[in-house]
Amino acid sequence: MVLFCGFAAMYAFTVQRGICWQDSGARQWRIITGDYAGQLGLALSHPLYIALGRLFLRVPFADAATRLNLLSGAAMAVALANISALTAVLSGKRWIGIATAAMLSVMHTVWWLATITEVYTLNAALLSAELLMLVRLIRRPATQTAAALFFLSGLDLCVHNLAILPLPVYAGVVLVLLKRKQLRFSALVFSACSYIAGSAMYAAMIADVALKSGSASGALHSALFGRYASEVLGTVPVWRFFKVNAGLVCLNFASFFLPLSVAGWLCMRRRLGGLLTAALAGITLIEIVFSLRYPVPDQFMFILPSLIMAALAASIGIAGFAGRSRRWRGWVMAACVVSIAMPPVLYSGLPDLVRAAGLEVKRKRVRPYRDEIRYWGVPWKHNERSAEQFADAALKQAMPNGLIICDNTAFYPLVLKQHLDRKAPGVTIRKYGALLAKGRAGPQWLEDTLRARPVFVIRALVGMVPPEKVCKHESVGSDAPVLVRLKGKDQQQME
Repeated sequence: MVLFCGFAAMYAFTVQRGICWQDSGARQWRIITGDYAGQLGLALSHPLYIALGRLFLRVPFADAATRLNLLSGAAMAVALANISALTAVLSGKRWIGIATAAMLSVMHTVWWLATITEVYTLNAALLSAELLMLVRLIRRPATQTAAALFFLSGLDLCVHNLAILPLPVYAGVVLVLLKRKQLRFSALVFSACSYIAGSAMYAAMIADVALKSGSASGALHSALFGRYASEVLGTVPVWRFFKVNAGLVCLNFASFFLPLSVAGWLCMRRRLGGLLTAALAGITLIEIVFSLRYPVPDQFMFILPSLIMAALAASIGIAGFAGRSRRWRGWVMAACVVSIAMPPVLYSGLPDLVRAAGLEVKRKRVRPYRDEIRYWGVPWKHNERSAEQFADAALKQAMPNGLIICDNTAFYPLVLKQHLDRKAPGVTIRKYGALLAKGRAGPQWLEDTLRARPVFVIRALVGMVPPEKVCKHESVGSDAPVLVRLKGKDQQQME
């Protein structure tokens, strides 16, 4: 409990205040509006996360968006407390458990995800609980432990499909224990029933989609892949986002964590036994392979389960060095202290280091107020308010009755700001892609709309608005406008 409170306090202090960009903003919007299904398929619905987010909206302090960011930090604190307990059991030393969790807590991906509304930290909390049950099951086989393991795995499925990845290993362990006669056949039955009970929320949504659509296979496809089957199955190029994500992943290892983890793997079988080592190795391999071959822009986030597995190995490595002699113990303790203190120092100086090296982060679609190096490279977000600043400026510029056409990244900060602060109620916000899907955003629709009201686009979409003959763009509003106003034929002729 002390560790949980300490980690939760650290993340609460550094959590982003207010609304978020991109998928985090989308989740904030879904939680606030009670949207359990979403629009991207069941695989991206995360119903249990949405339900917990609805509970966090009742927290009696901070604004609604900040409360939802706090959920991520609280979930990560649970995961770290579980990992501390688990690594203390594996290494046989409580101080090793504390040191391992502390090293993990300051890693870039861990900290970054714990400060904004992201589902992966809740998956980490449940995964760490599953690993506790897995270790207990292997060391003291019991039906109730197997049932608890699969119930947690089912719950995890209601959070994210990442829960499917270690499931084959869990099933394999149960089968091995059955073959060794350390478990009865009833354990298999209870495990299956527990998994169904844990995943009931998600299963009910799948059944509902199947009944409404009349297609069980379509519902299952939606549950497994959503709209991203090609990415999940690895049939699209991997290298498009590789460089940026590789750089962000490398920030996790600005310490002695990696060599300690390698050392742990080298001596793990001798210290933990064959079955437990095989189970942990199997989960680790599955997690690493999936994260490496999952070609999405935020690929670095999917390394979180791999970091958790590496932390288990690091605790074994620390125990191996500490057991050699008193001198070795002093050295490895010093390495742990450095590994906890070094990463924050690196993160704080990273933007200046990158600029001093002459490197620039260029994006096809520029986000107003957002320093890309600062946003992606520095994990704490308490002093990062670019989404809030953008939404405030854009709504002010489009008042009193403008129409803003934007992309997905900008849409959620805008609607969140408008809804939560009751700002610019006369402004309409529409996604460019949604307008195209409905047969709008074409020349005639734009011309008709421009006669009725002002139309603005975010600067990232200026080159995509067709055609130049119908409308031209100009900068209006403040000294640094974030929107571009479109002008129709009639307005151009008047000039």
